[in-house]
Amino acid sequence: MRTGDEDVHQAVAANPHLSADMVARLLDVDDPIVRVAAAGSRHVDGETRNRLFALVEAERAGGSVAAEVALSCGFAEPWWLLDQPLDERMTYLDSPHRIFRRVLASCRDLPEEAWRQLDDDPELMVRRAAARRPDTPPEVLERLVRAHGEVFHLRPLLVEHPNFPRHVLRTLVDEPSPHVRYVALQDPGLPVTALRQLAAAPESFLRSGVARHPNITQALLDQLLSDPDPQVVDEAAAHPALPLTEMNRILSRADL
Repeated sequence: MRTGDEDVHQAVAANPHLSADMVARLLDVDDPIVRVAAAGSRHVDGETRNRLFALVEAERAGGSVAAEVALSCGFAEPWWLLDQPLDERMTYLDSPHRIFRRVLASCRDLPEEAWRQLDDDPELMVRRAAARRPDTPPEVLERLVRAHGEVFHLRPLLVEHPNFPRHVLRTLVDEPSPHVRYVALQDPGLPVTALRQLAAAPESFLRSGVARHPNITQALLDQLLSDPDPQVVDEAAAHPALPLTEMNRILSRADL
């Protein structure tokens, strides 16, 4: 802490093994990331926690990008909560701070009434965390995906959950959000009519998804090989179903 280096302060604040005395030294550091990390410490009382979050919320309201990052990026979530007795964890079910509800939703032994509340939490990140429990009802999983799509960098996907009703994937093709329609491509047997519909979408990421789909036809591949977006063309050219003659034609046209 004596270094005065901002990056070092942030790294120290994120350490989950700090003692109460160490955390106390962080409380007056004027850095939103440090404040949020300190607010998540097991050694901070409720009043101090609320004060720290209020300071960062005020900074965010004033347009601070650092405050937005601190509150949105899960820099130092209170994972220590998972090791506490159930009755103590349950006191965080109504926490005004979403990072505590987010960590609570990662538990696996909560009572049914807690899951019902977390499934309806106002924060999407909390609802997604709760949906990853082993016995999530199918209707909860479908509701989340149909309303908000998927987070493809987090595995396993919600559509890969054993309770997800996979037969509804192809019905997502008609949803208004292109990000929800994109999830339909997780169905390897998506009908060609649906693939044609998605291949005509104005969003290039949808057309790229079609170009990677295992059920694509030669006619659709030919169409996407002439797409105006180079990334879509690259995806189509890399498809394993592309005939050797077409590969040779592409290489010849490029003088390769």
